[in-house]
Amino acid sequence: MAEEKRQLHLRVPAEDYRKLKVKCAYDGVSIQEYITKLIAESMGEYPDKGGSVLVVEDEAIVRESLQDALKDAHVVTTAETGEEALELIKKKDFDILIVDVRLPGKSGIEVVREVKQTKPYIRSVVITAFPSVELAVEAMKQGAVDYLVKPIRFDELENLIWENLSKARQRKLIPDASGV
Repeated sequence: MAEEKRQLHLRVPAEDYRKLKVKCAYDGVSIQEYITKLIAESMGEYPDKGGSVLVVEDEAIVRESLQDALKDAHVVTTAETGEEALELIKKKDFDILIVDVRLPGKSGIEVVREVKQTKPYIRSVVITAFPSVELAVEAMKQGAVDYLVKPIRFDELENLIWENLSKARQRKLIPDASGV
């Protein structure tokens, strides 16, 4: 039995419509897709399939906790070191990189910098237990889209991943897209 398509008609004030139109243009989605996604997410459903996420964390308990929290909605791969992460990134495409700042060998900031140069469509999120304004600024300069302080709130991380998935996929399709 074919799924019946239903229509929903909304009245939106002109100023709000202009803002919505700009946001959707920036995100590369239609207004209809955006509103449909918002409605689905408000009911706890994610119409998009999850993304491929690489978690780079040297502490096993944190790495496994992040993997467990994300694995129901995303394909999650893990690495313990920056070097291991860069090898995985050479072999496979990821949408999202979640990387700890302090790693044995290459730091998380170095990993973000190298990923930005080789695969700029990957959206990087830096995590740390030792926050500082300088570190946050440096992470963003090197290409991170966000900076989270441990302990990580999984709902905040999940929302951040979903917000960045469409941007990562759009940039993957259009390699020279300049959107952040």
